[in-house]
Amino acid sequence: MNYKRTLALGDLHQKTVELLVSENEKNSYLEYRKLFEEASAFKEIQKFPIHLDIELDNVCNYACTFCPIGQPENKLNSYYKNIKKLDEKKVHQILDEAKLIGVRSIQFNLVNEPLAHKNIFKVLEYANELKFDDIFFVSNGYLLNESNSLKILNSGLKKIMFSLDAFSSETYKQRKLKNSKDAKYEKVINNILNFLEIKKKLKKNFPLVRVSFIVMENNKHEIENFKNFWSNKVDGINFQKLVDYTDSNVVVNPVFDNQCNMPMFRLSIKSDGNVKPCCVGYGEDINLGNVYKESLLSIWNSKFMMNFQDIHLKKEAFKNEVCKKCLKNSSNV
Repeated sequence: MNYKRTLALGDLHQKTVELLVSENEKNSYLEYRKLFEEASAFKEIQKFPIHLDIELDNVCNYACTFCPIGQPENKLNSYYKNIKKLDEKKVHQILDEAKLIGVRSIQFNLVNEPLAHKNIFKVLEYANELKFDDIFFVSNGYLLNESNSLKILNSGLKKIMFSLDAFSSETYKQRKLKNSKDAKYEKVINNILNFLEIKKKLKKNFPLVRVSFIVMENNKHEIENFKNFWSNKVDGINFQKLVDYTDSNVVVNPVFDNQCNMPMFRLSIKSDGNVKPCCVGYGEDINLGNVYKESLLSIWNSKFMMNFQDIHLKKEAFKNEVCKKCLKNSSNV
């Protein structure tokens, strides 16, 4: 059985199809999901990435203890000490090429908070004009005020995912703001509930809303309460397995599978233009190329990328030291 990082409750993709208005949109989305599912199941890899992650900048208002930004001793932390950002012209070029070569889905963040980017809504508008099948991002919800809520609801965003990982103020304290103050759990929950209320009043179908919960020792006792609270309020709930970026043997039940499906369908573009094969932090040590120097298509079809995909197809991920470390530090519970 292939390792899955996430347990998903609620089928956001089926709901998307049901809510799309035209038959052309529905058929296009279904075709996108077919390509995605075949690639993620290692059945058929396309000559182009099906999905792109685009990290517009490396800025986040949080410094969570389980994230490289909140781990000053972590080697990965150094990337976030100075601000890096993709220029707007390059973002447009990336989106234009992505549409041209067949990319179907865009996520507008990696290790950053998209609502902290001053031009996020201009970027979303441009992407929406290109009519990708899926456009979404993950947010911590702290900057989700009424103004941003209204902009999101009129942005063309198909999905928005809120990363919460707690059901109490006490547990949420592991999430710190950049100024080292505790992030306010009540503020974030109220922001999301207000967003849902505005969406309902405006009778908007999109974006669909998902909340997520990374399962850790200090929060696993809150899983049921989290699920019960959100199940009748949002479209989906994800429970995600911990990836320990400190490499400190915190994970006692690691993954034993020696393959990962992310390189079969995605490219992740960092805010300095470097391209990675996955969205996981450890993948930042694997560089496929740079969008300021190479095209997406040449990076995807490079000898390095094809060899990298091959070791995962053959279940030989251990041959890559970065992948080996990632699997060792990925919880299987």
